[in-house]
Amino acid sequence: MTPFLARGVLMAATVLLASVCLAAPATAQQKASLVFSAGPTGGTWTPMAAATADVIKKKFPELDVQVEPGAALVNMEKIRNDKADLGWSMTTVLADARAGTNTWKGKQTDRPLYVASFYPNVWQLVVPMDSDVRKLADLKGKAVALPPRGNTSLAEGWEPLLKASGMKLDDLGTKSFGSLSENGELIKNRQAVAMGWFTTVPASFILDVGSSRKLRMVPVSEDIITKMRQFNAGFVRHVIPKATYAAYGIDEDVVTIQAPTILIASSKTSPDVIYKVTKAIVEGRESFANVTAAMKGVTAKDMAQNFGLPYHPGAEKYYKEAGLVK
Repeated sequence: MTPFLARGVLMAATVLLASVCLAAPATAQQKASLVFSAGPTGGTWTPMAAATADVIKKKFPELDVQVEPGAALVNMEKIRNDKADLGWSMTTVLADARAGTNTWKGKQTDRPLYVASFYPNVWQLVVPMDSDVRKLADLKGKAVALPPRGNTSLAEGWEPLLKASGMKLDDLGTKSFGSLSENGELIKNRQAVAMGWFTTVPASFILDVGSSRKLRMVPVSEDIITKMRQFNAGFVRHVIPKATYAAYGIDEDVVTIQAPTILIASSKTSPDVIYKVTKAIVEGRESFANVTAAMKGVTAKDMAQNFGLPYHPGAEKYYKEAGLVK
């Protein structure tokens, strides 16, 4: 090889190497837009989704997360139909959707996958302290404020709880379906005697309604908990400490149920993108405590707990690299 030719080959190799080096960061920084289906107005899921989007954006500016209104059942439906990349859900809903059971009978889907666990999503049913309602069965024939049709708190809360108590929605009196704030106004104005939702502790709707009327929380008895777990093993027994709502009239421990709030992602969303999402939220988890006290003290190991549900490949990759799963 002549010196001239040798110099030409060396120059070509140098240019090729430089182009490869330049191409790698460009690929790593490739932009992606994600649709995040959150929660209903007045709940914790919407501000938590906004905080999650912010944490992701700060860690990975190339990821653009658009937050849309939703609810656990709505979010699952959107992911099932490729209309969302991310969404809040509950362990019970994800288990049902993947198995095609209960609400998801005939609609089984392998599209939704687990990303991270956030906090307990606790069933909280309250009535005015001066009412005679002590248990769910006492609501027969009484006016009740209910979540919107299609909302998780109705389909996965009210309906199976009533079934476990030998009742159904038709056994209730006047039924008003609406948002958290609309339900709360009905209780304040004495147009309904009860409202119940799955949400964080402390629940914003209890703090709001309780500032106007002293409340009592209706517990879930042990036999009803057993029946609920037979309906769906994703339900977990939970105790709300008496100090939580003492200022609002609830001055004793309350036994109830919960299903962990989890972040899910579509199997069609890139593993590389979900890897970044997982890394961002786990390493930036302290920011979420500014939105809800339920996130205070949550560890990386807590967030990696998948309750036997299948990880998204991107999430699993991050957890393995971080030594959180084998």
